[in-house]
Amino acid sequence: MAWLDLANFKLVDFSVGDELRRKGIHYSNMYLIVSGQVEVLPEGRSEPIILGPGSPVGEIGFIRGCRATGTATVLQPTQALFLNDATLWDIERKNPPLALHLLRTLAQTAQFRLDRDANLAVEVEAETEGKARPEVILCRNDDMLEQAMGIRYQIYCEELGRSSPYADHERKLIRDNLDSFGYTFIAMLEDQVVGTLRANFAADGDLGTLEALYGMAESPHHPKHTLICTKLAVEKSRRGSVIYMELIRAVTAYVMNTGRDIRECYIDCIPGLLALYKRIGFVPAGEMFYHYENGPSLPMVMDLEQYSKTLAKRL
Repeated sequence: MAWLDLANFKLVDFSVGDELRRKGIHYSNMYLIVSGQVEVLPEGRSEPIILGPGSPVGEIGFIRGCRATGTATVLQPTQALFLNDATLWDIERKNPPLALHLLRTLAQTAQFRLDRDANLAVEVEAETEGKARPEVILCRNDDMLEQAMGIRYQIYCEELGRSSPYADHERKLIRDNLDSFGYTFIAMLEDQVVGTLRANFAADGDLGTLEALYGMAESPHHPKHTLICTKLAVEKSRRGSVIYMELIRAVTAYVMNTGRDIRECYIDCIPGLLALYKRIGFVPAGEMFYHYENGPSLPMVMDLEQYSKTLAKRL
């Protein structure tokens, strides 16, 4: 790693047994190992991979926005460089040649590992029931966000015939104010977007009327420890399927991994899906209201501490 200028990075120390990655969770950062050893057990493999100095950890998820494909555990005391979007932007501003080299190196490494594990990835796509399992991806660029906004329009405006004040009928997209500080996920099946869900931390911006409609002000955890999930949209043929569970599980796992101590997640659902939301772990949080995109909607809330215990058993 002679090409790296360590002054551009944050150096992090890890002890034996520390987890740099846990399979199935979304992360918005990655590491470059400076010293030590890390064991990675990718999904679908029986033998671990040992990574040493110069190796990236978590680059596939960081670049693609997908879940961690394996669990990475420290075998020896390890130092690693921390890298996230803010770091990249800072390096690009201060040292464009270094940023170019880094981005190319990461892309090449990620592609090599994806090619190497392509056959294994196919094997783990099927669920135990024999149905196709969606890949849930955290949107990492404008193209991915537009795909999410496109399926919102497809479902709300074209299928349900709703009139959204945020609809762009020319481009067939729905974008609103919460997109400016939200985290949007999409569910993919056979390279097609079949569902989407957005999360917003209440402390990060103005939630508008949803704060009152969800009854959030009555919670002792609001606003520092609360989150809302909106724009949950799933293709008609997939509605009520495992995709709902996969989207919510992905968002919840991501949130619980941020270290922001989020205690409650608020959402709204149409009456026909009330039983499904209750099975996932939501309970009613207030009175029914009319949503301009969903129609009659019920505000719901989930205790994330309790849900995370259930989630951990499934990962």
